Amino acid sequence: MGLLILAGDARRSIVLWALLAVAMALTLWECRERGYRAKITLWWVTFVAITHVIGYLILRFFVSPSRRD
Repeated sequence: MGLLILAGDARRSIVLWALLAVAMALTLWECRERGYRAKITLWWVTFVAITHVIGYLILRFFVSPSRRD
């Protein structure tokens, strides 16, 4: 029984790491699309890494008004 609980925790951990990786990839993609300099991109990547999903949503809100398509 204890082994099953550990396996469940490991799967949840893998899912959380995967979600962080996706959030980071989306952040890099968005910053590249916007043409941000490396320093600004690094700032956003760090911010999103620390705040995870909430940070990515803030990034999307922050760049949303500046779209000119």
